[in-house]
Amino acid sequence: MTDRVVIRGRGVVKGRAEGEALVADATLSFWGEVDPVTGKVIAVGHPLEGESLRGKVLVIRSTKGSSGTPMILNLAKLEGNAPAAFVNVEVDSLAALGCIVNGIPMITDLDRNPFEWIHTGDLVDVDADAGLVRIQMRRETQADSAAPPRK
Repeated sequence: MTDRVVIRGRGVVKGRAEGEALVADATLSFWGEVDPVTGKVIAVGHPLEGESLRGKVLVIRSTKGSSGTPMILNLAKLEGNAPAAFVNVEVDSLAALGCIVNGIPMITDLDRNPFEWIHTGDLVDVDADAGLVRIQMRRETQADSAAPPRK
């Protein structure tokens, strides 16, 4: 049994942050789908609807491009409701800009499918300087190290 997994990737925005994972194999627009004052996803029908981004490691496919993304991330950061880090399969340049401006680490180009290995509630350490995502799985999600924990 293993309770730790390491995924290698490429740091887009350098830095290091740790937090509880919030995971959805979906895209998310910060313009109109996230309330920066509360930090909650307000998009009706989104897999993360009602969830708070505050201090979470946001593991998503990508953000949906909007020139408002850096501003919404900045407002959320000022309110104390921004994500701690981003783990993205694809990178939207406006989200990368928002992360740069707000000092939020972002990593991509992962050597494993993050949606098979990272699950909501897992503790995740994003080290974008070293290009590493370290996952401490919750006890109930541990699995044999030869196979992904769950699908």
